[in-house]
Formats: sequence, C-alpha cells, structure tokens
Amino acid sequence: MRTPVTNPKPPSSNPLGWGLQRKLIVSMLLVGVVPLLLGLGMAFLRGSKEIQVVSGESFQALATEAARKLDLLVAEEVARTSRIAVHPEIIQQLERHRDLLQSGDKRVSPAAITQQRTSWAARDPVAVRAITENSTALLLRGFYAGSQSESDLLLPQVVRAATKKLFVTDVQGNLFAALTTSPGFAHADSPWWKGTYNKGVGQLFIEDLHFDEQAKTYVFSISLPIMDSLRYEVVGVLHRVIDAKEFFSPSTHPIRFGKTGHVMLIDSRGTVLSCPILPTGVRLSDLALIPKVTGREPGWVTADSDGHGGQGTAIIGFALLPETSRATNGSVENGAWHTFVWQSSDELFAPIRHLMLWMLILASVALCLLATLGYFAASRIVTPVRRLQEAARLIGRGELQEPINIHTGDELEELAVEFNRMHTQLEAAFAGLSTQVEEKTQEVQYLQKSTDQVLDAVPTPIIMIDQQGLIQYMNRASRDTLHAQAEDWSSRPLFDVLPIDDEHRQALRRDLRLVEAGMPVVPPPADRDQAPKEARDPLNQALSPAPPSLRRELRIGPHLYHYEWFPLEGRSGAGKRFGLVLRDTTDESRLQDQLIQAEKSGSLDVLTAGIGHELNNPLFGILGLGEAIQEEGDLARAKGYAQDIVGHGRKMAAIIRDFTGVAARESKSQRIPVDVTAQLEQALAIVQTSHECLGLNVQKHYVAVSPVTALPDQLRLAFINVLTNAIQAMNGQGDLWLTTEEQDDMVTIRIRDNGPGIPKQHLGKVFDPFYTTKGQGEGSGLGLTVAQRLIKKFGGEIRLESPEGQGTTCVMTLPADKSGVRKEEPCVSS
Repeated sequence: MRTPVTNPKPPSSNPLGWGLQRKLIVSMLLVGVVPLLLGLGMAFLRGSKEIQVVSGESFQALATEAARKLDLLVAEEVARTSRIAVHPEIIQQLERHRDLLQSGDKRVSPAAITQQRTSWAARDPVAVRAITENSTALLLRGFYAGSQSESDLLLPQVVRAATKKLFVTDVQGNLFAALTTSPGFAHADSPWWKGTYNKGVGQLFIEDLHFDEQAKTYVFSISLPIMDSLRYEVVGVLHRVIDAKEFFSPSTHPIRFGKTGHVMLIDSRGTVLSCPILPTGVRLSDLALIPKVTGREPGWVTADSDGHGGQGTAIIGFALLPETSRATNGSVENGAWHTFVWQSSDELFAPIRHLMLWMLILASVALCLLATLGYFAASRIVTPVRRLQEAARLIGRGELQEPINIHTGDELEELAVEFNRMHTQLEAAFAGLSTQVEEKTQEVQYLQKSTDQVLDAVPTPIIMIDQQGLIQYMNRASRDTLHAQAEDWSSRPLFDVLPIDDEHRQALRRDLRLVEAGMPVVPPPADRDQAPKEARDPLNQALSPAPPSLRRELRIGPHLYHYEWFPLEGRSGAGKRFGLVLRDTTDESRLQDQLIQAEKSGSLDVLTAGIGHELNNPLFGILGLGEAIQEEGDLARAKGYAQDIVGHGRKMAAIIRDFTGVAARESKSQRIPVDVTAQLEQALAIVQTSHECLGLNVQKHYVAVSPVTALPDQLRLAFINVLTNAIQAMNGQGDLWLTTEEQDDMVTIRIRDNGPGIPKQHLGKVFDPFYTTKGQGEGSGLGLTVAQRLIKKFGGEIRLESPEGQGTTCVMTLPADKSGVRKEEPCVSS
C-alpha cells in the first residue's frame, strides 16, 4: 500500500542558512574552469572542421582531375578501337556476309550456321581457320600486334597486354573473325551485343566490370558497331575485352600522397576497378558508403568508414567519369564509374590529434581542481537535485510509491513538497486514463481494420486520393481491375495509373474540380441527340459508349464503368481527400442494346403482319378488276374498272405511308416537338391492324396538351408495346380507355384495360427483361422493358397500377415542351 503523503514543515527563516541562490553563486565561482574547457573545445572542433573542409576540397579537386584523365584514357582507347570498326575492307566483308544472309544463301543457312557453331565448339581445325585466319582476322591481328602497313593501328604495349579478347560478330551476333579460339560463337543474347546493335542503329557500349572465366580475371569490354559503307545500319559488332587492373593501374597507382593517400576507380555498385590496396573486383566494405560517393556531381563526404575495412571518420573525394559512364550499360543511371580519393584517417587527423592530446592534459588538470573544489557543491546541491530528478522520472512512469523527503532547509525542500502535491493530484486526475486510452486505441484499430475488410469485400472498385491527386487507398476490386501491386500505385498520381485516353482523363479531371469546389456534377450542354448515330449491324451487337464529355463513363480494357466522385473528411491539417467509385455497366449497356434491337425486330414482325393484312384486300380487288378488264368489251365499263384500280392503289399507298414512320431508321431521326395524341392514335391504328380487335371498345378522353421532345417513331413504339399488352390481356375483347392530360409542366398518358390485371407477386417484375406472364411462345418479355427505357430516355417515368381482378392502368409522364408550339384543340371521343 502506498504510504500517505506528508507535507514537511516549511523551512525556517534562519538568517545563517544558505539559500539556493547563494549556493548557485558559489558553485559557479568554483567551476570557473568551464569557460576554459569550452573555449578549448570550440577551438578543437573548429580546427577539426577546417581540416576536414580543406582536405575534402583537395580530395575533390584531385578526384575531378583523376576522373578527367581516366575519361580521356578510355576515350583514347575507344577512338583507337573505332579505327578498325571503320576499316573499309572489314566493312565490305561484313556487307557481303549480310547480303548472303538476306538472300538465303545455303552457305549461311540456319543449318550451316548450326554446323559452324558445332565445329567451332569442337575446335575443328577447318572451322578455327575459317574464323581466326580469314582476312578480317588478319586485320585484327595487325591492329593488335602492329605491322608496316597498319602502323597507325599499333596498340601501346600496356594496352596490348591488357587486351584479353578481340573479335568481330556479324549482324546476327555470330562470330565472324577472332584472334583466338577463346570467344564463344553466338552472342546475340549477350547484353553488350544488344546494347551495341541497338536495333540496327548502333551505339558505343562499355560493359561494366565482370569476371571472365576464360581470362580468369576481372575485365570490362568496349563494343563498337560496324556500320555499312553508307553509315546507315549496323553490319557487325567489334568487341574488345580488357583486363581492368592492367589497363587502369598505370594511370591510378602512381597518384599517391602521404603514406596512405591514393586514387582508386569504382563503379556505381561500389566494385573496385583499380586500387593500389584493394584487389580488383571486390566491393567496398561499407555498403552504406556507396551511394554517398557515387553522385553525379564531384564532391567530398565525411563518412564513418573508409571503404577499405577501417572504421572511424574518413574524408573521401569523388568524381564521375561522365563520358565513359554515359556509354557504360547504355546510360549514366544504369552504370557509372567514379574516382575515389582517400587517405587513412590516422594519417589525416594526426596533427589535430596531437593538439587534442595537449588539450586533454590541460582539461584533466582543470577537472581535478574542479572535482576537489566542487565536492561540497555536489554533496549539498547535486544530490538533492538528483533525487528530485529520479522522483520526477518515477512520477512520469507512475511508479512513485513513497513521498519525497528532502531536508535541506532551502528552496529544494520547498520544491520536494510541491513535487509530492503534484504527484497526488496527477494520481487522482489520471487514475483511469490508461485504461480509457487503451480501450480507445483498440476500438480505433478495430474500426480501421473493419473498414478495410468491408471495402475489400465490396465488388465495386473504390479509390481514394489526396488533394494533389496522389493515390492513398485502393480496395481489392480496384487493384484487380487495374492489375496494380502496392509498389505500383502507392503515392502515385491517379491519372498515371488509370489506363484511359486523354478525352476521358479530361472529363474525369473536370468532374473532380466540380466536386472539389462543392458544385453539382452535371454533364455540359451538348446537342447529343441532334447528331446522327452510326448505323449498326443488328446481327453484330456491340457497345456504343457515349463520349466522356456527355456521360460519366470510363472504358478500362474491355469493360465500361460508370464513375462517381465524392468528398472525404481529411485529418486536421492534411487537406481534402476525394473518393472515386467505378461501377461496371458493361453487361447493362450490352443488355439494353440487345433489348432495343430485339423489340425492334418484334415491332418489324408486327409491322409486316399489319402491312400484309391491310394490303391483301385492295390487292385482291386490283387482281379481280384487272381480270374483268381483260374480258370486258364495253369501254365505259372498262374505264370504271380502271378508276376502281386507281382507287385501290391510292388506298395501298396511304397504308404504306402510314406504316413507313415505324420502320424509319433511328439514325435519321432527331428529337423534335411531338404531338402525344397523334402518336397514340397512330399506335392504336397499328395495333388494331395487327391484332383481332372485333370486340374491343375504345374510349378516348383527350385534352389539349403541350408537345413533348422525343423521337416520334420511338415514342410510338413505346405506345404500341403498352397497347399490345393491354389488348392481349383482354384477348381482343373488352374496354380500353385512352386519356391525356397536362399538369405542372408534365404530360400524362393513361392506358387502362379491364382485363384480369397483374398478380401482386408479379407486379414488381413486369419491367424486368424477358419476364412474361404469358405462355411459352406467346410473348418475349421485352415489350414493357423497352417501353420503360424509351420513356426514361425522353426524361419521363412509367408505372403500372393493377388491383388484381380489376384491370391494369399504365401511367406514362413526359416533360412538356414549352418552346412556343401552340396546343391543338382538345379531342374527346369514345
């Protein structure tokens, strides 16, 4: 049990007692040596800094100069090697070989090449002589060893000794000429050959340091393209393998300063190409040092290791070989060579360490004096302060069990009393705080994990971005849709990850700006329905996505997505965040197109049946009158027959004219103000023509209504589908009510029948595609689906009211067109 806190008595006002202020004054007088130590320390640090700066700048300058010389050395060797790459005889021989390959000559057929490769691998004398003793090989030998005729190609002795391989390949990467039998035959898959060939364009390629198994040493290579005589395309590749140590050591080893200072050459991986201490091919011992000394600009760094196995502060100068690095592996980013200038830290900091030794001796004397004179201050001041410090630490961890008891008779005692009082108050105030914090933390973690699981379970892609457009979160559906891994999308711009075209990207950005500004996302006004639609093959259904500027849709691969932006609450000071939801509407769009096409086909069947029914009677009359004219001798009576034939023909023309509006191609139609009553009448006439309606009683209640903006044939098709369902429900016998009215800028059309009605369990499904209550073969289940789509297309709504056993009422509402078209007089009939 915790011991209760007892407040000690306040200190007495003893005039002989020393207060804390006096104690501090005396202590500061006793420790007067501190400024001396501080001054000496500052001098030491400043001197060390100056030595580092001067040495670093010197090393940087030395590294830059060494890099320049090595760059020139490599450039001279590249220029010396390039002389043979432009030798006319070698070019002519490679061109002839290329022409044989292109002409399909059997001497260079795939079978012949395979045989040659096998013979070379077996070191067949004939195959070896064909490659090592041809005219190109002789030119290479003259370049390597020197001759009277090729004296300008003579290699220096050091370079000649460093060269391990020298050979030429043809345009297919096969060995064409070589000095020795050490090269392989096929090189088309080698990185150096691909980099030099460069798709037939050709470029210099310096292969990075690697170990050559045949030469048993670390080498690098210089590869040059051999261009044709027109300098148009590559006809071969010249490849030269050079021992890195023998090539660079004459240039790097003589550069020495002090006992240990030297220059070395490394690549961007930290692998040593040339060093007086480290063997070629090993990497720097400290991997963390490599990125510091392989920068693209010359410089110097202070490191905790020297790269040679030693630990401690080291100063290193470095510089890039720009021209050589640009040709290494094709770019500076993929491979680069750097000079590395270093001196042992023992040698470098020896002067400052001597100074530090004398400073330590002086400081030791001062510390001894300070320890002797400060003993009393430590016993009277430091000990109580340490107890207070330990008590404060225990209070912070909630582990203080006993009250602080300090009896010094000064301000430290009063401070201990305040510590005890503070501890009591904190213990009372935060008694249950740790439990609450733990519970809240667990609850937040649970909510975060639950949210992630819920979002991953949603099949709809959801993406969250910050105000800069960088992706912050993608659920599993969006990652699967975009085939994105965590390292691919995290903190990347959304518009770089989405595989969409510029038009869709602009539409997506525009909607994001509207959401960010708090404005409603509305498609821009466009004459969408005035432009003719491209005719499509009814037997080859395909999606016809609308332009992104008119519909909020995106196409990602073969799928069509409807997108929606929404704002998100961000953390305090973190800026706004936004969410993007993608809903796959591919099947929905394809199904809608198929429904329209299927209903059109059904409507064409109805149209064909109606035309046949209406044309049969006048056609039979024309045939009968024609036969009567052939046998009639009375001219007057024959003229009468002819007049009857003309009348029947005009009747047929009128029938055809009435039906052509249904079959007109939608691609030639435009939305215009349409008289609803007239279209309803035409639909009724078409349905009555194609169905048996002898017992049908039609009652019409029309009033003058405003036109609606629609396509006449499609609006008529919607009426035909509803009327057909009503007549079929009554089997062609019964009462049919047609009503039009206008209220609140909406035109309402009601079509009611007195059939058996629709059962309640079926009423909610009648608009579903292919759903029908008729028997098999009696209906397609598409009529009301297409009617609903067409009415909604023109901005309207359609619904069914069907008390079971009391008939069915179809109510269609369309927005009225108030553009100034005058209403017709109401027509009421029965």
